[in-house]
This record gives sequence, C-alpha cells and structure tokens, in this order.
Amino acid sequence: MNYDVIVIGGGPAGCKTAGLIAGKGYRVLVAEEHPRIGTPVQCAGLVSPRTLKAAGMPDGVIINEIKGVYVHSPGGETLAVRCKDAAAFVIDRAGFDRKLAERAQSAGAEILTGVKAGLGKLLAEKIIVKLKSSRGESSARARLVIGADGANSRVARRINAPRSGEVVRMFAAEVQLKCPEEDMAHIFLGREIAPGWFGWLIPVDGRRARAGIGVCGVDKHPREYFYRLAEARRDIFKDMKVICYTGGAVPIGLPPRIYGDRILLVGDAACQTKPISGGGLYLGMRGAELCAKVATKALSREDLSAERLSEYQRRWEKEMAGETQTALRHRRVFLTMSDREMDALIRFFNRPLWQYVISRYGDIDYPSLLSGKLSLARPWAEKFLKHRFKKALDSRAAVEA
Repeated sequence: MNYDVIVIGGGPAGCKTAGLIAGKGYRVLVAEEHPRIGTPVQCAGLVSPRTLKAAGMPDGVIINEIKGVYVHSPGGETLAVRCKDAAAFVIDRAGFDRKLAERAQSAGAEILTGVKAGLGKLLAEKIIVKLKSSRGESSARARLVIGADGANSRVARRINAPRSGEVVRMFAAEVQLKCPEEDMAHIFLGREIAPGWFGWLIPVDGRRARAGIGVCGVDKHPREYFYRLAEARRDIFKDMKVICYTGGAVPIGLPPRIYGDRILLVGDAACQTKPISGGGLYLGMRGAELCAKVATKALSREDLSAERLSEYQRRWEKEMAGETQTALRHRRVFLTMSDREMDALIRFFNRPLWQYVISRYGDIDYPSLLSGKLSLARPWAEKFLKHRFKKALDSRAAVEA
C-alpha cells in the first residue's frame, strides 16, 4: 500500500485537494473515519455563489435561495436587509460533499470510508500511516500526508502546530417550522442568547429550516442556549419540531502553521474559516487549490521538506491573511459590546441609507468589503476607536511593567 499522497479526512477540503492532486497523475488515498462521505452534517449549508463556482458544483445541490436577512438585537430591535438577487444559497450539504468525493474518484483518487487513520513513523522518504477499521488494522506508506481532519486535527498536533485562538462550539438542528418568507434568513444577537457568537435560522423551504447557535468562552453546552433562543423568540420558533440534530466546532484565528516535513494541513485543520461567520467551505476550496499546487510542485521535484512546503503558508497568507486580520479586529470589537450597545447599533443601521450600504457591499466570503463601510458609522467607529485606544494603553502598560 504505497501512495504518493494520503489525505486524512474526506470532507470538502480533503476531497477537493485529493482530486486536484490525483488529476496530475499521482496515486492518492483518502481515509475518512465515518462510514459515509457527507454524514454526519456539521454545517448550516449556506454558501455564496462564489463557493459553488470554486467547487465547480452544479445547480443540483441548491435547495433554496436567500435574498436577505433579519438581524435581531437582544432588546427586540430588528434590522431588515433585502437584496434583489440571491445573496446566498442553501445547499444539500451531504450531496455537496459526495459530489466532491465522486470527482476525486473520477480523477483517480482512492477513497476508504469507516477508516481511522493515524500517523506512524516518519522515515527518510515516507510516512507510515496506520489504518484502523472494523475489518482490522493495516498500514500504508505515503510520500506526503495532508491533514484534512477538522478542528481537532491529530495531524496538526503531529507537527506541533499551535491551536487556534478560539473555538466556537455549535449546536444546530434541521426542523419543521413554518417559514412565511422562504428567502429571508434570521440572525440573533445577545450575550444571554449566544455569548461570543450568534444564533441563526435559515429557511430550507416554507415548512423546514436549519436553526442553530454558537457559543464561545462559556462552559455551558450550546444546546442550552439553543432552547433558550427558541423559548425567547416563540414568535418565530412557535411549533418547531426537530427532525435531526447537528453540531460541531469551528476554530477561529490565523493559521499558525500549516506545513511540516512531508505534511500539509487544509480546511478546518488549517483554521481556514471565517472569523465573523465561521463558514469554511469557500476558504476550504481556496485552501485546497493552493495546497494541491504546492503539493504537486513538491512531489515533482521530490522535495517534501518543511522548507519547500512552507510555500503553501506564504501563498495562503498573501491571499487571505489581510482579510482574516480585518475580520478578527471587528470580531474583537463585537465581543466588547453590551446588549444595550447592540440594540443601539441595530437601531442606527435600520435606516434606508445603511440598509442600502449593507445590501450593496455585504459579502459572506469577504466581510471586510462591508466592514470598511460600516466603520464610517458613528456608533461603530466610536466603539472601534475606543477598543484600539484601550489596546494601545494596555500594550504600553505591559511594556512599562
């Protein structure tokens, strides 16, 4: 069992990477721990048109179009923003994953499901990968291993990559629920509702929706906040019936290191997620493309050293570091806001001018396009400047100490 590349993790980023490398003629194995690609679903499945294009995905995975959003503040203020065209698509997320896996197989990659993979010895020219399944244990050898094994990546631990600064814990469900406006999503803010994050409701059609909550920096299970939200907003969640539960964790921050000797990371394992929304599909697709380019170049030159593979980190940071840093700065300001300040901010933006600005510049993949405009708004600008001033004072005090 000798391969050029073994990808550990059969999610979208892993399968996309595997397909691109296999398409160049290399022997690739994908080891996925779950019995079936695409399940369990751990994503709300709301993506931009750009994401579908990056994935080369047909329209068949689209279930619904979202043209706007209601943002609900803790005190009951509501900001409504509507666009003329679809701002995002609700997709069949399991089907999305399976199509990427099928493409990887068509390109020549081999996919094993129900297999837990772990790294063994690092030899001079190979890495031993241990494969464990209900059928028994075996091992395989690879010139290169790509960790696409999620937020708690074991491959990342193998190269001693520091963990991301934050991890947002999610609890969500697909529910039966009357959705009068199928093209409008809902966002719920508040320290008591969703500390450190937000809640959401995304219509699938007129009778079904995907609802969930994220929390950060608290000990309580996000399930408790999910039901607290449903109870607090009975006007929206009345008669909700759960079809199935989902959940997961999303790492937030700049990827500290996404390469090592004969090892690369991609997707959530590489912290390729958006700090404001937590979405990882678009960044995972971009990460897969860059990862595959660097991997095939290194394989062709028979140089899989950390020095050679560090090109991947440089390429990723050149493309996405600025966007991620901007999003992180605005997230840090958001975390300092009280519920009363959130109420005031939503009231301020609930005006025709700012509704137009949000609908015109809102982009779920590149939120800095909108945040730059919103930073001109007095309430947000004041909060942002106060945060920057306080940070500067804290830094000066630390130096003087």
